[in-house]
Amino acid sequence: MSKSIDIKALLSNNKEPKFSGELSQMQLTQALSWYAQNRDNKDATKYAVEYFKKKLKIPAPDALKSQVSTFGFVCRIVSLGGVLNASNATWFNETVQKLQEQAPVAKPTTAAVVSIQDHIRKKASECIGELEGLIDDLIISEFKSSVSPYATMTGMDAKGAHTKFIIEHFKTRRVEYDTVLTTDDADLKEAYSNFTKIQLKKLIAYCDQVIVDGMKLAGEAVKTRKPRKRKTKSAEQLIAKLNYAKDFAELKLVSVDPKTIIGASSLWVYNIKTRKLGVYYALDASGLNIKGSTIQNFAESKSVSKTLRKPAVTVNEVLKAGKVALRNILTDIRAAETALTGRINADTILLKVSK
Repeated sequence: MSKSIDIKALLSNNKEPKFSGELSQMQLTQALSWYAQNRDNKDATKYAVEYFKKKLKIPAPDALKSQVSTFGFVCRIVSLGGVLNASNATWFNETVQKLQEQAPVAKPTTAAVVSIQDHIRKKASECIGELEGLIDDLIISEFKSSVSPYATMTGMDAKGAHTKFIIEHFKTRRVEYDTVLTTDDADLKEAYSNFTKIQLKKLIAYCDQVIVDGMKLAGEAVKTRKPRKRKTKSAEQLIAKLNYAKDFAELKLVSVDPKTIIGASSLWVYNIKTRKLGVYYALDASGLNIKGSTIQNFAESKSVSKTLRKPAVTVNEVLKAGKVALRNILTDIRAAETALTGRINADTILLKVSK
């Protein structure tokens, strides 16, 4: 691996990376990740403006403000001595040229003749730049934002001829992320230690989606990457690994059939060890679900528990109460609320289910 990036600086919260010489695709990804986490869009615009004024010696065009942050961060990297590889340099130079045409300078009266292949490559490079920008959005939003490669490509009027280059680019991207995920190389793992395995898998999934959407756009068969249709699991299969307390002799409690939780609107639980009474409310009309030993699809803001002073009395109220009366039981208990996590264990009695 080239030493063109100071890895220790890259992993620091506030020390900007150093560059010298050509950056590999992986090193560029590391650098962009650092900027995405330590700088914002305003910084990216500033870097781009400085590049135009100091490096190109021309006024910055207004269109810079609408550029994705990736371009500004690359401007910074190049200004600090980083050298892009051929693929990234093509995209960067074409983006600069496009912006230069919008700058307040005199334009040449004659335009150079561009071949069809050059035009296709240029368009594909622009699409790649936008799709790379969506990676920035994912990183900045901590992978919470919703992005659509297909919508981005169709919005830019990308055709089948362009998708060949787009697919190849993101196949390379995917290999990089997959290598980080599976490698035993300590240095490589350290370089990407700011990403969790889940985040790397999400980046791989994004690359897969770009590839699938590109093939779909080109009208190609997507046999090898077609998502496998998941089989609907039975209630017995869903509860097979659920770990819960079957009964509690001290209070004469017996757990309800866990199969009734599937699709339920609420589930009352009682922890025999901590004396906590809690209730899970379904997030939507599809009701509660179970995966392993965890309750799923519950409203986190409403699903809470409280410690009971007189468990026998309160638990008996829950068992006897109807839907209306159940609404006030936890509210009337004078105790601090604790948010439920969804985890069910061997100390948990499945007290009551409402459909």
